[in-house]
Parts: sequence; structure tokens; C-alpha cells
Amino acid sequence: MSTAFDKDFERLFGEEPPEEPPDHEGPGGNPVQDRLAVLRSARVDTDGLDDLPDPVPLVEGILFRDSLAWIYGKPGSGKSFVGIDWAGCVANGLPWAGVHEVSKGTVLYLVAEGTSGIRRRVRAWERHTAIRMHDVTFLPIAVQLLHGTDLRALELLVEEMRPALIVIDTQARCTVGANENDNGEMGQVVSAADALRGASGACVLLIHHSGRNGENMRGASAFDGAATSIIKVTKNEEYVEVQCDKQKDVEDFDTVFLKMQPVLESCVLINRTASPAEENQLSKTEQRILDVMHEVFPTESVSRARLVDVAEMASSTVYRAVAKLERLGYLVKTGSETRPSWRLSSATASAQDGDAA
Repeated sequence: MSTAFDKDFERLFGEEPPEEPPDHEGPGGNPVQDRLAVLRSARVDTDGLDDLPDPVPLVEGILFRDSLAWIYGKPGSGKSFVGIDWAGCVANGLPWAGVHEVSKGTVLYLVAEGTSGIRRRVRAWERHTAIRMHDVTFLPIAVQLLHGTDLRALELLVEEMRPALIVIDTQARCTVGANENDNGEMGQVVSAADALRGASGACVLLIHHSGRNGENMRGASAFDGAATSIIKVTKNEEYVEVQCDKQKDVEDFDTVFLKMQPVLESCVLINRTASPAEENQLSKTEQRILDVMHEVFPTESVSRARLVDVAEMASSTVYRAVAKLERLGYLVKTGSETRPSWRLSSATASAQDGDAA
């Protein structure tokens, strides 16, 4: 007689589960006993907890290696643009939005929806950054995560590739026929995504839609407990906001404000670092960076790393401040793309000289 497990296994993998050997078989012949040995060896006491690894950032403060993440928003909110931007930045080791440090690695991007537009979006990103997405592999197939053959083939592919980031764009197109309001079925989606994570050690990022009210992720709540990161994207005219709904093991990141800028036949996302209402106001941090530039580097170009040392602030804080000061015209970027530096603009230096006089 078939059990619920048998039916689930057959539905997911298209075959009946193998029979387990009796418990009395010797070492190596009984999967239960083999698994028991693994569990015994994995036990730790309270001191051993200190040896467990901390989350490893992929996109500083936002995405982490060996994790499950969801990004969601209404149609047209810009969520896929964010996904493409993360893919390009991870593949090339570029700070995302100019301020969030990135751990470089290869990317597998499943283009299950909007395949006709992916080329235009990628070409726009490449034109804007003057960098090719060489380490991003695109898979323009709606691989079905709940189909046993598809899932196993994809697992084997990611085992071969060992990507740092796997983007599934979109979840709905890769789970056709699944009931999004059923926690049991959505739990199987989580299980499939977790299998890809386990096979690669990657951050598995699923791009999903919001519900009708636009406030929450569409469907059942099974994703909430499984996710390391949940990110919401909203659009207000040409502005895009990327905000934190959940971070499991780290502090929530500050909302990132972006702007859609037309490039070629598509658009790219430009960092604003602050809301439109706050953009022209300098924070205490930004004023501190300006003071350091005036006092220590009045005529020099300086790297962000040097500013981090002199200002005695976190690198992400300094990077955000420098990006905004550059955009507002207080600082001018010099040097090369690989080794950038900044100096006071002539207008800012002149204004300071006038104040000193």
C-alpha cells in the first residue's frame, strides 16, 4: 500500500522511492544508520556554538551565500531589474548601488519569464557599466521545480557550475500548476529551492509577485520561515525603492532608493541613497566626510579605503556618503574604474576658502 511519502516522492521525482535495507545491516549498508552517524558527529555543546560560521555576505547586508532569498513586487515594479543588477555586480565583484560591497562569484540566471526583454536589459547594464556580464550564465528555460526530472537535472547542473548566486525569474513560471495559497505545495517549492542551495552553496534568489494589495508577497506563508532574506521592491513614478521585509540573522538593511535611467532600448538602476525629499540634505555622516576632506585632503584625491581609516567609520557608511556627495557635486571622482578616488570639487573648495576668509 502506498504511503503519503511514496506519493510525494513519486510526484516529485517520477519514480517510486527505493526500499530501505533492514536496520540490522552492517555499516555502509543501512542509510538510516549512516545518517545517524552523521547526526551524532554534527552535535555540538554550548562552546561549540562559537565555532559555527556566521552568515557570509554575497551582497553586503542584503544577500548571503548558502541561503534562500525572495524579492517581490508588483508587475513593473523593477524587481527583475534589481535581480539583473545583482547578477552583474556579483559576477564582476562590483559594489551594488555603489555602496554595498559584493563577494565575487559566478551566477546562474533562470529566465523563465520575459525572455524577449532580457537581452535588452543586459545590454543596457553592460553599456552603463562598460563591463560585460562574462560570469553570468543565462538559462532561458522555465525549469519546473516541482517536476522530478527537471529538478534533478537542475541540481546536477548547479553541482557542476557551483554558482554563488542562482536567480529564478520568476517563481510562478517555474512552478506552473502549483497552488500558491497551499502551504503544503509551497513547502515543496521551498524544498526544491533548498535542494539547489544544498547542491551548490549558493544564494538561491526567487523573484516573486506581490498580492493584490501590493503590501505582501503573494501566496502562502511557507516562505516566511524558510527565507534568510525577503526584499520588497516598489516603484513610484521613475523611482524604485528596495526595502527589507526580513533578515533572519543580521540587522535589516536601510531602504535603497534607485532611479530608472533609460539606456539603449531599456533602463538601468541608478543609486540615489536617500529618498527624493531627503536627497539634498546632508546627514551628519556626510558632513563628517566633507569635513575630513577639507581638513586632511583639501587638494588631494583620496580613496574610499583611506577615508574609512581617517574618518574611523564603517566602509559601507563611507561608501554611501561618498556616492551621495559625488552625486550632489561636493566631490569629483578621479582615478580609474578599478582604482577610483575622489577630491573636493572646485566649487566646494572655493566655498570653503570663502568661509575661511
